Amino acid sequence: MELKKITEEEYLRFSENHENISIYQLPAWGKLKEATGWSYHLLGLYENNTLIGTTMLLEKKGPFNLNLFYSPRGYLFDTKNKALFNEFTRKIKEYLKKHHGFMLKIDPNIIYSLCDSEGSNRKLIGEDIYHNFKDNHYKHLGFTKDFETMQPRYLCRIPLYDTYENTFATFSKSTRKNIEKTEKMGVKTRVIDETEIDLFVSLLQDTANLKGFIIRPTSYYKRMYELMKDYIKLYIAYIDTNSYYEYLLSEKEIVTKNLANIEEQIKHDHVGNKLKTAIAQNNEKLERLNKELKEAEDLRHTSDKISIGALMSIFIGNEGITFMSGTSNIYKKFNPKYAFYTDHIKESIKEHKEYCNFYGISGNLDPTGPYYSIYELKKGFKPEIVELIGEFDLIISPFKYYLYQIALKCYKIIKKIRH
Repeated sequence: MELKKITEEEYLRFSENHENISIYQLPAWGKLKEATGWSYHLLGLYENNTLIGTTMLLEKKGPFNLNLFYSPRGYLFDTKNKALFNEFTRKIKEYLKKHHGFMLKIDPNIIYSLCDSEGSNRKLIGEDIYHNFKDNHYKHLGFTKDFETMQPRYLCRIPLYDTYENTFATFSKSTRKNIEKTEKMGVKTRVIDETEIDLFVSLLQDTANLKGFIIRPTSYYKRMYELMKDYIKLYIAYIDTNSYYEYLLSEKEIVTKNLANIEEQIKHDHVGNKLKTAIAQNNEKLERLNKELKEAEDLRHTSDKISIGALMSIFIGNEGITFMSGTSNIYKKFNPKYAFYTDHIKESIKEHKEYCNFYGISGNLDPTGPYYSIYELKKGFKPEIVELIGEFDLIISPFKYYLYQIALKCYKIIKKIRH
């Protein structure tokens, strides 16, 4: 067998149809990372002139020939085949030594276990592959629960059916109601292109400000879209302010009729606690609706359409992935995620994907956990929980790796102090 550099065309012809393909394994991702100091290598393993496996390695050059290599989302070959796994690893080690690599970091896009939406009925399906890594002296960095690794280790996805209606029927009752309510409130979506990425980034920034994390500069997302637009859709959720105003008017009409019916009933029946409570509740709703109608009127004077949320969807392999999103902190009550998730699911079905992947969550599904809010809305879609196999380090030079670990700890301490 021979491991060698291959062309982008050769790489894509083999890799794009592999069951474990992800956006991180595309040559376009390697080109994107060049702007942040990485270079990329497209490698193919050949047996009798037949390409049987590929990987993309990112390389970060360091001083004193301390070159760090990273295989984002791992290798693309039959990793269950132990003999092939052993040979691929042997060839990778040779390649890394030749290019002064002291280690290779890898976080394979390989499922270790599956659970239901409650985290129950866990089924292990990736143990054999895990042991192939361990037997080849890859250092496993643990079955982490939260976001300690370079990419999320826990994902959640829903199976897609032949129509949106059949898929919609699998969601929880409350989620179906929320989707319908969001639509009635006049929340809609539209697809944008590179000319409106500034708007997309501004909505990401809203969420970043609220949750205290840092996003990339606008130029990064523009370059990402330029390189990967065949795989990407950008959605903007917005309020159709006229539709929202009409929705509130119809809600007010219902409440007004309810009060009229109660008043008519009072003429004939004894006024008990039940009727008194109903009157109080409807009057409270009426007061709230009058206030919201005034706000809605102000919104209509502001604009016909007010942008309140953004989603980047990735369509690759057998999945449509909700890759990143942001929502306006001012308009939370409109729940824009229900709108753009709905359109994302419809597009995934249209493209004949097998799953809608809602992407990263914490493995701790305790409602009191620090990251539960990330999962809370997604849970209503009744997803299965996907646990990936985890992150590994393939150590080429133990001494250089030891120095790297010390430097990394120091960097994290300084970063924490600055933060």
